[in-house]
Amino acid sequence: MLRTVCLLLLLIGCVGNVAAQVPEPPQQPFLRVEAAAHTAPVARLATDAAGRMLASVSDDKTLRLWDLPEGTLRAVLRPPIAPEAEGELYAVALTPDGRRAFVAGWTGAAWDRSYAIYLFDTGSGRMLARLPGLPAPVQHLALSADGARLAAAFGGRAGIRVWNATNGAPLWEDTGFAGPARMVAFEPRGPRLAASGADGRLRVYDASGRKLVERVPLANARPFGLAWSPDGGLIALGFEDRLQVEVLASSDLRAVFTPDLAGLEGEGLPAVTWAQDGSGGVQLHAAGYARRAVVARGIATQRDTAPAEFIIRRWGDYGLGGFTDVAAARDAIAHLLPLPGGGLAFAAADPGWGMLAPDGRLAIAPRPPGADFRNTGAALAVSADGTRLRVSLRRNGAPLVFDALAGTLGTGSPGGAASGAFAQARTESTKLVVTNWQDTNSPRLGRTRLALGAGEFARSLALLDGDAGLLLGTDNHLRLFNAAGRPLASLPVPGAVWGLALAGDVAVGALGDGTLRWWRIAGGTITEQAALFIHAETQRWVLWTPEGLFDHAPNGGQELVGLHLNGGRAQTPEWASFQQAYRALYAPAAVRARIAGDGAPARARLAQLGELRARVGRLPLLAPESACAVTPAGCTELAWDSRSLPEGATALRLRFATTDRGLGLGPLDVLVNDRIAARAEPELAAGTRGNAGALEAEVPLDPGPNRITTRLYAEDRTLFAEGPALDLRRAGAQAPPEAGRLVVLAIGVNRYANPALNLNFAVPDAEAVARALRARAGGLFRDVQVTVLRDAQATRRGVLAALEDLARTTKPQDTFVLYLGGHGVRTEPDQRFLFLPQDATATGDWATLRRQGIEDSVLVAAIARIRARDGLLLLDTCHAGQLTLDQLSALGNETGRFLLAASTSVQEALDSYDDRNGVFAFAVLEALGGRAAADGEGRVSALALGEWVMRRVPQLAAEKRHRQDAVFRSASRDLRSFSLAIVPQP
Repeated sequence: MLRTVCLLLLLIGCVGNVAAQVPEPPQQPFLRVEAAAHTAPVARLATDAAGRMLASVSDDKTLRLWDLPEGTLRAVLRPPIAPEAEGELYAVALTPDGRRAFVAGWTGAAWDRSYAIYLFDTGSGRMLARLPGLPAPVQHLALSADGARLAAAFGGRAGIRVWNATNGAPLWEDTGFAGPARMVAFEPRGPRLAASGADGRLRVYDASGRKLVERVPLANARPFGLAWSPDGGLIALGFEDRLQVEVLASSDLRAVFTPDLAGLEGEGLPAVTWAQDGSGGVQLHAAGYARRAVVARGIATQRDTAPAEFIIRRWGDYGLGGFTDVAAARDAIAHLLPLPGGGLAFAAADPGWGMLAPDGRLAIAPRPPGADFRNTGAALAVSADGTRLRVSLRRNGAPLVFDALAGTLGTGSPGGAASGAFAQARTESTKLVVTNWQDTNSPRLGRTRLALGAGEFARSLALLDGDAGLLLGTDNHLRLFNAAGRPLASLPVPGAVWGLALAGDVAVGALGDGTLRWWRIAGGTITEQAALFIHAETQRWVLWTPEGLFDHAPNGGQELVGLHLNGGRAQTPEWASFQQAYRALYAPAAVRARIAGDGAPARARLAQLGELRARVGRLPLLAPESACAVTPAGCTELAWDSRSLPEGATALRLRFATTDRGLGLGPLDVLVNDRIAARAEPELAAGTRGNAGALEAEVPLDPGPNRITTRLYAEDRTLFAEGPALDLRRAGAQAPPEAGRLVVLAIGVNRYANPALNLNFAVPDAEAVARALRARAGGLFRDVQVTVLRDAQATRRGVLAALEDLARTTKPQDTFVLYLGGHGVRTEPDQRFLFLPQDATATGDWATLRRQGIEDSVLVAAIARIRARDGLLLLDTCHAGQLTLDQLSALGNETGRFLLAASTSVQEALDSYDDRNGVFAFAVLEALGGRAAADGEGRVSALALGEWVMRRVPQLAAEKRHRQDAVFRSASRDLRSFSLAIVPQP
């Protein structure tokens, strides 16, 4: 503890005078993709001494912590950021115990005019301190084996520096580099430090900084990666511009041998390491830009075009033995890191990281979450009105069509009937002749060079209509030029613009961070309209405006983007995903209007919200206090970094500390595998706002793995803070889950205590859906339990009692369906969903309505007590005109259950579709009857039912000359559907 205090005092105190004179990090919200994986090339990796944690850093401005050997994401740590390069991370080092992470890159320059290293606590994710005043971006960091010394390699010609890692005191430096320093590495069990540089030299120093030896290993080449052999006797050196590896004696850097590189092609091998095989053997590895060369009759012919074409070469016997090649990544490999238990991890530009097992097998492959627009962006096409896109997410992948106004993502064929509705960018014209624009820094319009920044490369081109000018997409900007090549406007972008398409004054770009972005090009300006991110594996998507209003896919996506909010230069930024601000920012109508060119709805919504940034920055804090697992023998204490459950554990008892930061305290929700499993209300006494409190919850566990997440709401319940999480596994093989019951609670109210509220078809709809679920259950369930509450049975007390009864009897293996048919209203001014039970009489008095109705928060709390692993909420409500699907969608987000809802006017609710059922119920019955997609055995899933009803309700309503929409939503990050019905096969 004393050492940490000294470090904080030294690192923060030494810049106190400067901090008051220079600007702080920008305070506007930054909207960032968060796909539980890196979205830009991964630069460096680090591990703790035990090999239980891996750290990775990326150009996407995040440090990510992963549990080994599973490779599951543990935490995301964020430095302060700014537009363009500020915040990009190129280097990371973990202390031997894994409790601290040093991280750096292009960090601090935007406000300090110099660079900084940040120190993070890996447990809390908080920034502890920073080491400022550095002369250039940090390219690499290394800690000595005892954790006592920290070394940094700088870009430019700033050389290297070494500090005391426990108190930040500088020890020594070498500024005699004629080019960027590339890597630094401490001897595994000794005092020496080696450093490579782009000036062609390799250097070795003693602990005091005295240079022991310096050598140019290969003339006119640029050394990059270096690694000490486990015994410290050898150094392996890779080159960024040569397909070569040199193994040198560490004592005098004389050449010892060159490993066999036959059969490879590529620009260089900048990553090298030795790694153990777990059986006492040591292998040498190298990677970078190397690919296999396919050889016929001794002549290199075509290159292997497998998806993972960048290889790691692995030589046995310290590099003297034979080799094997492992196809590891789809893009260049930047770093190889040996793991303490054997094998290695590697960083790739895919983006992502992977792992080789000790025996050389590819144990984990990089899994980029977004599209690979580097290879597919050139095929981007747009509809004439700019609202539909056609794009491929992967090379050789089927094209997809996204309709922003309909909120749909589906397949599309370039040769299909609708292919003519899409147009790709024009890049050639007799009037505007643009040359040298692909992957260069010197594009030209005729003889005029188009101005770019230093080191900025052009990646895509689109000529404006009528040849009035051109758009150029680069590594970091979208640039607008007139027909003479004069710059008119430029806009920084968060990734290289690999593809462009134009529709009038609407431009669409495919970016390197996996996003598709809309801009309006008018009056010599560029204005961003919206952005879209599609998760490649699940095809979840999220669509948002620059202000942060968003829409998302039926199968989720609201967790894929969030708001990054800087504090001070030495403060941990705040983060809130769209999921956390769902009730405030979910506004599909405003998003679609913005893309169509109407910004008024978005401005009106933002005016209602007020200062969202200030509210996010004052979210309450939730900290772990204690946890224990309930077993037949009692309650076994668990550490908060535990990864396994004791045998026989059935529940967790959790205790948390809460801190109000000005927004008050709302309920605590605990979710198990993405569904709500417990809700605890705060019990702070009046007048305690701003003080700490405590909350406790007991959470039932699922068979198999249990991912526990926590949420603490602000008092108005529109925003929540994410709290501590647990990812727990059970030991040994798990028995297959036993068949559960289908539990249905259907509620319909036609005859209200106030006759003015009476309806015609709520009761028949509830009865028909309940009958259909029972009839179609087939052999899917062990038993079917159906409860229908009609009219006088569906009082407030009756509905809540029925839900409480289900909470007592429903088991984790069961499937739960709730159908609500009746009046739904939106409360004012807080805009919550309120279901009116049969005994509701008020129509205009909000205070009375709240007492008589069932507010959404009450529904959420009741659903939280129902332990069923699978659940579907069917909400068929009518209203007097003010209720929207936005309020209904929030229930899916907060419960983690599948939600399928429709909201009609009172007039529409008094009409039926077929003289028996309303439109929503009719569509549900169609789906259960076989109209929805079924698998080979005739099973209809909740996902298939939701997709059918969402498409079908507007069609049926239109036949009756009504307008009605349905919404289908899931909040699960790992979408796992479940069967609801089985349709007899012909």
